[in-house]
Amino acid sequence: MFNEKEMAKQKASFANSRIPLYYQLENVLREKITSGAFQGGERMPTEIELIEEYGVSRITVRQALQALAEDGLIERKQGRGTYIAARKSRKRKFTGVIHLTGSLDELIEMGMDTPVKVLEMNQVEADFHEAELLEIKVGTPIYRLKRLRMHEGKPFGLIINYLPKEIGAKLTMEELSSGALLHTMETKLGLHLDNARQEIHAELADPYVSKLLDIRVGTALLSIERTVYTEEQKPVEFVHTLYRSDIYGYSVKLIREKNRKKQNDE
Repeated sequence: MFNEKEMAKQKASFANSRIPLYYQLENVLREKITSGAFQGGERMPTEIELIEEYGVSRITVRQALQALAEDGLIERKQGRGTYIAARKSRKRKFTGVIHLTGSLDELIEMGMDTPVKVLEMNQVEADFHEAELLEIKVGTPIYRLKRLRMHEGKPFGLIINYLPKEIGAKLTMEELSSGALLHTMETKLGLHLDNARQEIHAELADPYVSKLLDIRVGTALLSIERTVYTEEQKPVEFVHTLYRSDIYGYSVKLIREKNRKKQNDE
């Protein structure tokens, strides 16, 4: 358990000292649930585990959990603990989405221009969300790769790649450390990459991510989930990247549809 000095030090790591800690903790946990970091039916960390991980008091944890329970995100089972409410899919449902088109070549070029640091590479079993996007069965072995994207020697993005087993097994540590994973998949493996589909949203940094990116717990991050397809529309990579929003962002030019049609006619 933390003593008062340690608790004060841990509390200072949250994003905003003027916002109640229970509310910040509630939102960090809410993001982990809605993003799928906590799976439906999975047991929630105990109060003691949350106290030790986030460095807050028991009352703070209980207030945060109570708010999540009232919203139906968690379920408290007498004598068994607290569980994540069952959800059919991690896939986010949008209403009123604006569809934008970008360049896969620019994405590959950025990978070649910015170095990465490999944290770990493991073989895991695909969960529902990963299996859905990679079009494989739940429980199929895949490779999970965690890397930090660097800028001027400092980390600004956490990259978590999920690769089919037949692809991940062929990549060397040197190739994984180059940062140009898509380029390597084309040049070494002979894959013809055609397009990628991605979703962008905001996500709050938990203690694990905040430590890796050198930011405060609860800091808003730019979260990008992307699936890359070959010319045959076969998915060959699913990647979830968390970027520091103070360093990385998107610039998009929007035009009227009538102008686009006019340009195409010309």
